[in-house]
Amino acid sequence: MSPSTLMRWFNTKFESTLCVISLVVMSCCVFLQVILRYVFHQSAPWAEELAIYGMVFSVYFGTALAVTEKSHVRILNLVQLFPRKIAVGLIVAGDAVWCAFNIFMVVHGVDYVGLLWDTHFISPSLGIEQRWPQAVVPFCFALMTFRILQFYYRWLRTGTCELTCDLPGDESVR
Repeated sequence: MSPSTLMRWFNTKFESTLCVISLVVMSCCVFLQVILRYVFHQSAPWAEELAIYGMVFSVYFGTALAVTEKSHVRILNLVQLFPRKIAVGLIVAGDAVWCAFNIFMVVHGVDYVGLLWDTHFISPSLGIEQRWPQAVVPFCFALMTFRILQFYYRWLRTGTCELTCDLPGDESVR
């Protein structure tokens, strides 16, 4: 696979691929638990734990996917009442606050994962060191920040503003 193909995949399919994998793992584990409990009157604790990890991974990679596709939740009813330039400024300011929060979460998430490197906290059923599944939190917040900054980089480079809402004036702001 060439580097350009890999970069194209990363820019378009990375989050969705991991989200789908996480949802499939979670669904299969829950289905297995249902079959084991109601048909065989048994349970598999490892399947429950793996389903929990699948759910957590799908939530965090899903949020990063929403940022990548510019389909994340925004409260824009008030912003849409302003003229386009003011509305764009408010959205940019909101994204700056959002990036600051993401960076805060990355810093404290890395600190937390660092604590897990100093101690050995192993999951009861799968025997996985908790530093690995817990690392998804700072990773996905960093990924969201990267995707937001990537959007603004493209805006500065091409001059095309593709906001997630309809604002007054159809032409892009340069």
